[in-house]
Amino acid sequence: MKKVLVHLHIYYRDQTDYFIGKLSNICGCEWDLYVTMTELNSETESKLLSFKPDAHIMKVENRGYDVWPFIRVLKSVDLDKYDYILKLHTKNRSDASSRINGLSLDNYKWRDELVDPLLKSKKIFLKLLDNFDRYPEVGLMCSHLLYKHISNGLKEDMSKLDNELKRLGLNVKDKKFCAGTMFIARSAPYKLFQNDGLIDIGLFSDIPHSHSIGSMAHVYERILTMVVNAAGYKVKPIIIDWVKSIYIIVAYSVQPVFQKIFSIRRQGEDRIKILTLFGFRFKIK
Repeated sequence: MKKVLVHLHIYYRDQTDYFIGKLSNICGCEWDLYVTMTELNSETESKLLSFKPDAHIMKVENRGYDVWPFIRVLKSVDLDKYDYILKLHTKNRSDASSRINGLSLDNYKWRDELVDPLLKSKKIFLKLLDNFDRYPEVGLMCSHLLYKHISNGLKEDMSKLDNELKRLGLNVKDKKFCAGTMFIARSAPYKLFQNDGLIDIGLFSDIPHSHSIGSMAHVYERILTMVVNAAGYKVKPIIIDWVKSIYIIVAYSVQPVFQKIFSIRRQGEDRIKILTLFGFRFKIK
């Protein structure tokens, strides 16, 4: 029977019951649960241990959002024991202006769109395991709605990402990633993160009070998906809402055409505003 390493990072403790409900849909495999928190809490621990008595609960530094805690767990286990890794974390409510891939993701929609393709039901989870068995080329699965291209208008997607990929020795052809870093993946590509000489806590700064961009945590948000491509695997986006997914597919098809006719975007590390009008580009002060 296959074995899964499940990592859940709990920052917002009020979401503990939600995630316990989702974790109850894991079936058809053996699995170990590793929970990380920046501050331990007896009530939260009690709920988790009542659900899964052998859960490992770890206190971690408040660095790198959910990314460093995940790497911290990888460094503490023998990955050869696991076939797959399931990565989850609590996610704060989004405001009405939160959009990705052209879709509004206010309230808890972003969190739910990440979690449901993985754990909405036992049937869905069993299908993920079946996909790994049937398609050996698939290395990672995540929500189709949150699987996106990098943007040349963001600092983390410019030289900072390229430099880190080069430093890690990763040759990546497909620079798409799971925005929000919740996924299930084969474990082998993640052995890279166990190398203290390459990746340690010093890469990640303390969590800022505001949600800044361009941090190393955001760079590794991309790399956590791209490492699978660098290992020779493909990402299989999971669709559970065909209407929204068709919208994204169509939008990606027509968007490049409209952008050549008219668009205003920030580009480069200096975030220079560029106006594109009928194929001609102009800098805007």
